[in-house]
Amino acid sequence: MSSNQLNKKVYSVSNITRHIQQLFNADPLLRNVTILGELSNFKYHSSGHMYFVLKDDQCQIRCVMFRGSNLGLSFDPSDGMEVRATGDVRVYEKRGEYQFYVFQMAEAGKGALFAAFEALKEKLKAEGLFKQEIKKSLPKIPRKIAVITSPTGAAIRDIISVTLRRFPNIHIIVVPAQVQGTEAASQIAKNIKFLNLALPDLDFIIIGRGGGSIEELWAFNEEILARQIYSSRIPIVSAVGHETDFTISDFVADLRAPTPSGAAEMTIPDKESLLIHLGLLKGKLNRMMNHILELKRQQYFNIVENLKYQSPKNKILQHLQTLDDLTNRLNLNMKHIIGMNENLLAKYKEKIITLSPKAVLKRGYSICFKMPKKIIVKKTEQVEKNNLIEIMVSDGIISANVSGKESCK
Repeated sequence: MSSNQLNKKVYSVSNITRHIQQLFNADPLLRNVTILGELSNFKYHSSGHMYFVLKDDQCQIRCVMFRGSNLGLSFDPSDGMEVRATGDVRVYEKRGEYQFYVFQMAEAGKGALFAAFEALKEKLKAEGLFKQEIKKSLPKIPRKIAVITSPTGAAIRDIISVTLRRFPNIHIIVVPAQVQGTEAASQIAKNIKFLNLALPDLDFIIIGRGGGSIEELWAFNEEILARQIYSSRIPIVSAVGHETDFTISDFVADLRAPTPSGAAEMTIPDKESLLIHLGLLKGKLNRMMNHILELKRQQYFNIVENLKYQSPKNKILQHLQTLDDLTNRLNLNMKHIIGMNENLLAKYKEKIITLSPKAVLKRGYSICFKMPKKIIVKKTEQVEKNNLIEIMVSDGIISANVSGKESCK
C-alpha cells in the first residue's frame, strides 16, 4: 500500500488525540521536567486544584496542579511570581490541548511584569498620585457619565444593564477603546483627555474591562494612563478585571470598583430605593412642618395675648384700676386718721373742759380780779385796803372793796 493511500485514511478526533498523547508519553524530555516561568492567570478552584499559566517573554503553557500535589506548598502562589515547577507534559484529551501536570513547585522570585508593576506603584505613590485627600468625590445622583472600554466586551454590557436597571434616566456615553495590547493604554489616556476638553460637565468616567491575566490587564498598569487619570478634572472610576485584580489605575483613580458591573452598582443609585426614601423623607418633613407650624401658631397666640396685655389701652385700664385701689385705700386711711383725730380731740376737749376755770368754779372755787385791769389776784400783797375787786363764782361776778387782808404765812 502506498503512502498516498495511507494518507487517504480517515481518522477520528479521538484516534489522532490518543496518537499525540502516545507521542508525548514516549518522549523522555516531557517526563519529570522542571520549567522556570512566571505565574499568570492563577485560579484556586473550590475543589482544591490549581489552574494557571507558566510563561516567559515569548511563550506560555497551561498548567494544573491537583490538590494532592499542592497541599505541601510552602508559599501562596499568585500572579507575577517566578517559580520552578516540576511535572509531566501531557495531552488533555477532552480539549485536545497539551498542558503541564505539576507535582512540585517552588518560588523562584517575582516575575518581570510583577516587578515592573511594583516599581511603578512605588514611584507613583512617592509622587503622591495615590493620596486619598486629592481624590474627587462623585455626585450622589449622576446625570451624564462616560464609559471608556471595548464596545464589544462584556464590561460595557454589564455597565449598561446595571445602569438601566437602577436608574434608566442616566445618559451613558460609550467611548470605544482598546483594552488590551500595546496601544490600549495610550488610547484610553487620549479618550480621557478628549472627554475633559469636549464634555467637562460629565459627572464621572468609568474605565475598565473584564477579567484576564496580568498580561491582558497590563494596559491599566501603564504610566501614561496613570498620569492622565491623575490629571483628569472629571472624576475617574477604575473597574478592571475581577475583585482580586489590582492595577495601577485602581490606585490612581478617584474610586476603585471590583468589577465593571460593580462600578455601576457603586456609582449609580437605585431609583426605586431613592423614590421610597424620598417618600419617607417627605412624610418626615410634613410631620416636622406640621409640628413647627403648631408651635408657631401657639407662639402667635401667646404673642397676641401678650400684646393685648401690653397694649396702651390695657395699661391705662390697669392704671385706672390701680388709681381706684389707691383712692379707696386713701379714703380708708383718711377716715381712719380722721376717726383717730376725732377721738383724740374729744379726749382733749374733755380734758380741757375738766381743767377749765369754769369747771373749777363749779367745784366751789372762785377767782379774784383786781380792778380795773382785771389782774388775777394770786397773793395778798397784790391788793391794798379799799382796792376795787371782782370775784368770779360759778354763777356770776361779785363786786367788792377790800376792807382788809390777812396773810396765811
